[in-house]
Amino acid sequence: FGEFVALVFGLNVMVDYHFGAALGILSCGSYLHSTLQGYFGEGVYVPDSRIFAAVIALITTATLCVGVEQGMKKVNGVLVIVKVLIVVVIIAVGSLKMHTENLSPFFPYGFGPVAYTSTTCCFAYIGFGTVANAAEECVDPRRDLPIAITASLAICSALYIAFALVLCGIVPFRNIDPAAPVVDAFGPKYANVPWVAVLVDWGAIIGLYTTLLSGLYSQARMYLAMSRDGLICKALSVVSPRFGTPVRSQLLCGLISVVLAVCFPVNKLVRFLNIGVLLSYTVVCAGVLVLRAENPTLTAVSSSVLTVASILAAVVVELLSDISHTAASPVMMVVLCVLLFAICFVSCIALVCQKYGSPETFACPLCPAVPLFGIIINGYLLAQCHWEAWVRLAGTTLFILAIYVVRVRRALRQPSSTASHCEQLVEVVQ
Repeated sequence: FGEFVALVFGLNVMVDYHFGAALGILSCGSYLHSTLQGYFGEGVYVPDSRIFAAVIALITTATLCVGVEQGMKKVNGVLVIVKVLIVVVIIAVGSLKMHTENLSPFFPYGFGPVAYTSTTCCFAYIGFGTVANAAEECVDPRRDLPIAITASLAICSALYIAFALVLCGIVPFRNIDPAAPVVDAFGPKYANVPWVAVLVDWGAIIGLYTTLLSGLYSQARMYLAMSRDGLICKALSVVSPRFGTPVRSQLLCGLISVVLAVCFPVNKLVRFLNIGVLLSYTVVCAGVLVLRAENPTLTAVSSSVLTVASILAAVVVELLSDISHTAASPVMMVVLCVLLFAICFVSCIALVCQKYGSPETFACPLCPAVPLFGIIINGYLLAQCHWEAWVRLAGTTLFILAIYVVRVRRALRQPSSTASHCEQLVEVVQ
């Protein structure tokens, strides 16, 4: 799709990663503050949660700057094992306290609220992104990466689903405490297993910290890769000769996360999240089609049209459902909806009729069905994102565009040895 598209979507994903890291820092600090306050009581001074958040960010950044071999692998490996064991214990104990009648009806408000909520929690599935960013440190990337990505997604999905089912089976979904759902579920009012509350507190702290650790790790590697490709300043591509890590990129990621954690409350951070990640997932699905198609130009155009049409069709359907109870006749909306679905159908036919090659190494199975399904689903989820997320996306995209234009102007002033590169930049902007 070109250098400019890569820069726009790459930096928008980085913005989501920064907001996610800030949310993790705030949540981890809040859990640690409430846990220590519960242990020591009101008579002992416990620092504010934002102070804890800043200290956690400092420790995490320092750990990652030391090096993957010396720092992250040992610390993160132990914490992940402890976290998974705690989650499994909670699921096992909670399954004995479930009431199956609490799970019926399974979709009490229909599928719409489920889809809307999924846009705020899809950021939880960032483990495979971290695995991909660690490709340079794999012994056999062609074999190890597909196995690691598939295994991490399968394990995380199974744990998320089991945990959610247990929680909703213990407590009726209307009575779930949004501030401390698991602690309340295992309290005397419902399951009455008080020792689980201790596991929940420390499990939440450990879980948030490992997520923060992997998130900051992948952010620095993404800046390193983009800097090496010349998309952003070369200073971020410097690797420490002592530790073998991108210290400058790592320090930048830690600083941005702390600033966002201090400036924004949790509810704002949640609303800003995921739109960049969902867009990047869509680009990845389209990229699979383009890379394997015999006619990549037509495939790129068709996949772009399908993405836009899927988003607009989902928005129009949502608007139609909102005005269906009014007296007004939504004739134009229906016509627009039919037109958008027709565009989606024609784009799918154009993509299905293409011939796709199969690389010798690991390849996406069932191509083009799986990438097409991914584009449509991501388009539907993008339509469910909060409007503030779209404003954030527009603002950051305009900022990136301004930076890119300045870069092109500087490139045009360079000597003739870089003329070919300048011409490529100008073509991309045009």
